Amino acid sequence: MGLFLSLSGIINKSEKEVANALEKYLKSVDGGLELANIDNSHRNFCVIKEDNGNTTIFYPEYFLKWEQCSDFLSKELRAPVFSLHIYDGDFWTYTLFFNGEIKDKFMPIPDYFNEDVSQEEIDGWKGSSKIVASYVPGLVQENIEKYLVRWDLDQEESKAYEDDEFTNCDWQLVDFMKKLKLPYPIDDNGNSLGQIYKFWSKDIPLTEIPIGPFIVNAQTSFPMNKKPWWKFW
Repeated sequence: MGLFLSLSGIINKSEKEVANALEKYLKSVDGGLELANIDNSHRNFCVIKEDNGNTTIFYPEYFLKWEQCSDFLSKELRAPVFSLHIYDGDFWTYTLFFNGEIKDKFMPIPDYFNEDVSQEEIDGWKGSSKIVASYVPGLVQENIEKYLVRWDLDQEESKAYEDDEFTNCDWQLVDFMKKLKLPYPIDDNGNSLGQIYKFWSKDIPLTEIPIGPFIVNAQTSFPMNKKPWWKFW
């Protein structure tokens, strides 16, 4: 199994505002949010990081309703919210919500799940740098438009912009987030760069049990026989 990663990026809202709204969402699904001293081995590990006036939520690995949560946050905060996801290490994608409505979405392999997908569906996943820029203050659409292209899987991976860290692969998501001035809240060693919380809902009960057995050394810490789900790879 490849990498699955989900985040929400909230424009022009503080960590406190986002945490309060997230807690309200979780209470609506029989869950909760509380400050905690846990690491990325914990099933309920969540990080919220504010930077540049924007805030990112890094969800627990097994949280599957990031879209519904992003939708809720966009209404509660009256703010643009990007639902950000890496699917199985194969591609990254986003859905932009504002006031409970989908304003834009992008997926670089629109026929990934169905080779017979209609042209209308393909067009629906193209993404629009113009729309994104209209919801992100100070963003120049030319600085992200090269990310919003359909991937040719027969061609060698390449960077969209010279100053990017990653090629057109799953981790290109991080370069995209940088252009939106959304912080990525975990460093390459799995350490939190923001405020750590315990996050739970009826789908992810609160537990004290870690995700799995860990190997620990001076360089890294991750489950045996499993690619680190938080790590650049």
